[in-house]
Amino acid sequence: MDPTMIVLTGATGGVGRAVATALAERGAHLVLTARDGEALEAVATMVRERGGRAVAHPCDLRDQQAVAELAERILAEDGVPEAVLNLAGHCVHRDLEATFGRPHDLVRLTGTNLLGPAALILALLAPMCAAGRGRIVAVTSASTRIPAPGWAAYGASKAGLDSWLRAIRPQAEAQGVGVAIVELPLVATSMATPTYGSSPRGALEPSQAAARVLRALDSRRTLVSPPWSRLGAVLSQAAPALTARAAGAGSRVAQRLSRRETGSGSGSLR
Repeated sequence: MDPTMIVLTGATGGVGRAVATALAERGAHLVLTARDGEALEAVATMVRERGGRAVAHPCDLRDQQAVAELAERILAEDGVPEAVLNLAGHCVHRDLEATFGRPHDLVRLTGTNLLGPAALILALLAPMCAAGRGRIVAVTSASTRIPAPGWAAYGASKAGLDSWLRAIRPQAEAQGVGVAIVELPLVATSMATPTYGSSPRGALEPSQAAARVLRALDSRRTLVSPPWSRLGAVLSQAAPALTARAAGAGSRVAQRLSRRETGSGSGSLR
C-alpha cells in the first residue's frame, strides 16, 4: 500500500517519530498531530529532509472541540486521508491505594487513549467511507488482553478503543475502509521510562514497534499482536483472578529488573 496522504497522531512520541521517519523515506505525505507544537514541527522538518511531505497540526486529543476543528482543517486543507494511524497515548502506573481520590487519572487517560482518537477517526472515517477506500490503524496495548494491577486506568482506556474498533470494523470494511489493531508490548520510549527505566530489558526499540505498525498499514491484517498476549487473553478468560495476579507479579519483577539494570526509579507520567 502506498497512501498518498496519511494522518499520524502521536507523531512526536518514540514510536510515532519512528513511523514518520519510515514513511518519509517512502515519500509519503504526512499530516502530523501531537500536543507539543514545537516538537511536532521538528518532526515535520525531519520528514521533509528525508524526502517526504509533511504538515503539522498541533492538537490536544483530550479537547473534543479541538479534535473537531482538527478534522475540519485536515479535510479542508489536506483532503480525505488514505490512512489514519493513531499512535497517540498516555500512560499512568499506580497501585490501587495511589488511585484513591484521583478519578482525574481516568478522565485524562480516557481522553487521550479512547475519546479523542475515536472522535478524530469518526470525523475522518465518514469521507473515507464515502470515497470507498482507506485504512485505519490504531495502536493499543497487550495489556488490553491481560488486565494487570497498577495498570487499571491505562488498560481500560486502551481496551475501550480496542473494543470500539473491533465493533465498527465489519461495517467500515463493507464500505472499503480496513481497520487494523496493533497491540504493542513494552517499548523503550519516554512513556515507559518512569516505570521501567530508560533501557528496559526485553522491550522493543521504537523502530521495531514502528515496523509492526507499518505491517498493519501495508497488509490486510486486522490484528498485529504478540502470540503470548493472545494466549494470555485465553487464560484471562478462563481464570481472570489468577491471571491478573500473575500479570501483576510479572510486572513487578520486570520493574525490579529494569531498575537494577538502569538505576532508574519507578513512577508515572504526569
